[in-house]
Amino acid sequence: MRAYLWAWGLCLLGTVSAGAADPPTFTPEQVEYFETHVRPLLVEHCQKCHGTAKQQAGLRLDSRMAALAGGDQGPALIPGNPTASLLLTAIKYTGDTQMPPAGKLAEEQIASLEKWIAMGAPWPATVSLPDAERIEKQRKHWAFQPVKPVEIPSVTDSGWCRTPVDQFVLQRLERQQLSPTPAADRRTLIRRVTYDLTGLPPTPEEVEAFVQDQHPEAYRQLVERLLASPQYGEQWARHWLDVARYSDTKGYVYGREERVWVHAPTYRDWVVRAMNEDMPYDRFLALQIAADQIAPGEKAHLAAMGFLTLNRRFLGVTHDIYDDRIDVITRGTMALTVACARCHDHKYDPIPTTDYYSLYGVFLNSREQLTAVEEPGEKSAAYLAFETDLSAKQTALADAIARKRGEAADRVRSRLKDYLVAQTELHKAPQEGFDIIIATTDLVPAQIWRIEAYIAGEMHGHNPVFVPWKRFAALPVEPFAARAAETLQTLTADTETPSNPLVVQALTPPPTSMREVTERYAQLLTDIDGQWKAALKAAVDTGMPAPTQLSDPSAEALRQVLYGPASPCEIPNESIVSTELLYDSGTVNELWKLQNDVDRVLMQNPLAPRHTVILQEREALRPHRVLRRGNPAMKTDFVSRHFLSLVGEAQPTPFTQGSGRRELAESLIAPTNPLTARVWVNRLWQHHFGIGLVRTPSDFGIRAEDPSHPELLDWLASQLMTNGWSTKTIHRLIVLSDTYQQRSDGPVSATVRQRAQQLDPDNRLLWRMNIHRLSWEEFRDTLLTTTGQLDRQLGGRSSDLFAGNGSTNHRRTLYGTVDRQFLPSVLRMFDFANPDLHIPARSETTVPQQALFAMNHPLMAEKSRSLVAWARLSEVDDPVQKLERLFRSAYQRPPTSSEREAALAFVTTEVEPPPPSPSAESKAWSYGYGEFDETSQKPKSFTPLPFFNGTAWQGSVSWPDAALGWVQITARGGHPGNDLQHASIRRWTAPRSGSYSITSKVIHEVAAGDGIRCWIVASRGGILAKTAIQNRTEELNVPSVILEAGDTLDFIVDIHAVLNSDQHFWAPAIQSTDTADSVTWNAQNDFTGPAPILLTTWEQLAQVLLLSNELMFID
Repeated sequence: MRAYLWAWGLCLLGTVSAGAADPPTFTPEQVEYFETHVRPLLVEHCQKCHGTAKQQAGLRLDSRMAALAGGDQGPALIPGNPTASLLLTAIKYTGDTQMPPAGKLAEEQIASLEKWIAMGAPWPATVSLPDAERIEKQRKHWAFQPVKPVEIPSVTDSGWCRTPVDQFVLQRLERQQLSPTPAADRRTLIRRVTYDLTGLPPTPEEVEAFVQDQHPEAYRQLVERLLASPQYGEQWARHWLDVARYSDTKGYVYGREERVWVHAPTYRDWVVRAMNEDMPYDRFLALQIAADQIAPGEKAHLAAMGFLTLNRRFLGVTHDIYDDRIDVITRGTMALTVACARCHDHKYDPIPTTDYYSLYGVFLNSREQLTAVEEPGEKSAAYLAFETDLSAKQTALADAIARKRGEAADRVRSRLKDYLVAQTELHKAPQEGFDIIIATTDLVPAQIWRIEAYIAGEMHGHNPVFVPWKRFAALPVEPFAARAAETLQTLTADTETPSNPLVVQALTPPPTSMREVTERYAQLLTDIDGQWKAALKAAVDTGMPAPTQLSDPSAEALRQVLYGPASPCEIPNESIVSTELLYDSGTVNELWKLQNDVDRVLMQNPLAPRHTVILQEREALRPHRVLRRGNPAMKTDFVSRHFLSLVGEAQPTPFTQGSGRRELAESLIAPTNPLTARVWVNRLWQHHFGIGLVRTPSDFGIRAEDPSHPELLDWLASQLMTNGWSTKTIHRLIVLSDTYQQRSDGPVSATVRQRAQQLDPDNRLLWRMNIHRLSWEEFRDTLLTTTGQLDRQLGGRSSDLFAGNGSTNHRRTLYGTVDRQFLPSVLRMFDFANPDLHIPARSETTVPQQALFAMNHPLMAEKSRSLVAWARLSEVDDPVQKLERLFRSAYQRPPTSSEREAALAFVTTEVEPPPPSPSAESKAWSYGYGEFDETSQKPKSFTPLPFFNGTAWQGSVSWPDAALGWVQITARGGHPGNDLQHASIRRWTAPRSGSYSITSKVIHEVAAGDGIRCWIVASRGGILAKTAIQNRTEELNVPSVILEAGDTLDFIVDIHAVLNSDQHFWAPAIQSTDTADSVTWNAQNDFTGPAPILLTTWEQLAQVLLLSNELMFID
């Protein structure tokens, strides 16, 4: 046994020493996972006993090497093997050692540690330097240096250089003894630049005209035409919307809240207009952060603030909402990962946690407000009716908010003693994110924390009312009573930090505990409240004006705690989105319903003027503290609102104008800010060349690679600023360059090309042009353009891209609905930007599902047919002419001889017989949804379900669907929709007149919820049978019913009253009973999807062209 242990120990020592000699490398994603999910756990729960100061059982958990070395019981970690790791055994409480001893970690925390060990226990190596030396070294990073004028370099082959961009590129190539690639042919060039600037393909006529135009300024004129095109703004707006994590919906929200944003299309359209107008980029950014202050008289620009307010709702957790806004601003505009400083100082960049919370304070002191951004046009009768309806709903909401605010404030003041006593046991008060039902008789947890924040702020500001509270709160628990008298004496004698005399009087004789302090404060404040109410009543009784304050200044100071503008007792006069945590659950539901009524009339009525959600300054500013490890329950030092210290001064100047949003915006766009201009020109370069001069477009921090062409980056940044922050100026410099106009296959000389591939396989030196694949939007828009179906209307509400299997929506993909919670799988499949968060660059994956979509989705079949129709093949008989038309429509060129030969062989091949069509019995069934009208005893309508997933009819590829919810029909049963308006309807249409019988069995197998309601309804006779059923089985039969040909039988199911566990089985059978050759229709056996789409050989050839790399990739 001893020998075995010795050998095992040697193996472990070998593992540790190897790791020490050759440290493993980890991906940025792995390191981010460790910093976000693991390091905070180790710091909070482990390192107090297993860190620098103390190593119980010989174990340290403050570095990877120490964890691998382990303690008395052996290594704490076996990277890649969670089950063999002692750390995991201890935290799971499955062995003799159970850690942490104070209590088991939450399951999600255990899961985080288990996942971390499984991925190899990534832990970034750290090099310890004194803080000042480390920060000084970090500040010398290239990205943090000022943008300085750059001299355009001299090159040997100056004849190649059309713009200064080429001289910077050629200088690097000549250093490596490389040469650029010759220019692309004109067809390639017009296709490249048209896609880059507009996201659309050129028309065959435009290609032909450009190819034939030999004017020396033809290409420049083409570029100017494209930059002036309205489609330019749409293309570049979409790039920005990735940065802005744009979505039409809020993500997962509670059922009480409308899930669709009122203002998403308004923001999207503002971005399009700003791009088309070449709005200076500095103004473009500033308006998105503080348009309410920068352009207060220009209502249309308020739409810009959707950049901040289109965030995920995070179930209303404000800490996460503010974090998201900090992230989108700092990564989106400055390429700084400031959000990494939420729990601790940034591990790599000179961003202290205080900087993070300084920005947090900006958003803490801003509130959301729904507001109109345009005036109505002509007020027609229809508009006046809409206006009356909207005004009624807004009034109902405003009245309810005013009433509920007053009631809630009165409840807080009436229970002030309980709220103040709760300050001595804050560990019992849940934080945001704990969704609990709150009655009017309960203490509201958020109100407890609001009072805590108020008292802390007043103590920090030395408010005389709370100076005594601060002094007594500092006393230890045990000798509290013994030291209370001394503390009371110091309060009386202290003239530099005076105390409110009424408070001192209330605390005499000295209290014996902090709880007693809170009780005496509560009694004093209650007495002051009584005085105030008596003064108000006396004024009414005597007919005098109502008083505005108490005559005694000390009493008035206490009244301000109860009624002042910053009083924690008063509910802020803000929308429910900002105040829902301060109300009881019933009030929250009531106010959200009224808010939803307003939102829906604005979204659903086409006459509604555009609205947006802006940020405004809060009436009473709130000081804020750093949250230790990001934990709202662990508040530490107060921090000013200021800009990042690495960009400005080491000791930043606090913001002085309200929340500081305007000052934040001005700091972002200041010419002295070294990041903003660099980041923007890098993003522009990225979208033209496929990769930025800096590889990481949203991380210019210490871990970022150096730019491939640092001087070029700074020169472009300088050009941006000196040319009025004009984005189109930068486009011109780039796309007019010889660098941009190169071919993609490399130099003509094989020797030179091979050398370039060896020296620079990633083409970072730009010795050729990069090929890139169309984005999802560009691909779909190409299908619409190529088939002549594209609707070029600008702006407007978003619509479902896949309605009618995608064949009915012809608008640009930019205007398709982006649903955070139910993003269609097709979009994910084609690498669409994740709308949950800021996306610096899209992935470019190649997966089998993409090919399956292209070959099998009804959209592709429909576009293949449309391409044949648009090319007008039916007008000519000659197959060669047909090919010419088809190729010119798809590729803006004629086919090559080999393509012509292969295509002609294909279209003349004998066509295989079509697959068998559905049976006659199957054709009698259809599947949809609607609402059952109990008055007429019939469905109000029948709308076919639009999507078949192979086994079920439902709303879309996602189930539940964003619009239709849970409604689904399968062969054996299904599920009704989320409300009574979306009952599932399995419809059977009589193929001939006669007598029929129905046999069926309804099965509901769940005790939860309230079950389902079922009807069998004839189009002529009304209800034939019905039942309400829960957790049981019931036969629902109709012995005989007379029907005429074309009459329908509907088998309807709705949710009863509650959406909960409404899945069921119900597959009826219908039999004809009045003929000798009886026929049976069985819902289960006859169940089928849509009939297959059959394409002609020419349509199949069109589909082949639409699937090709030539269409999908830009050369």
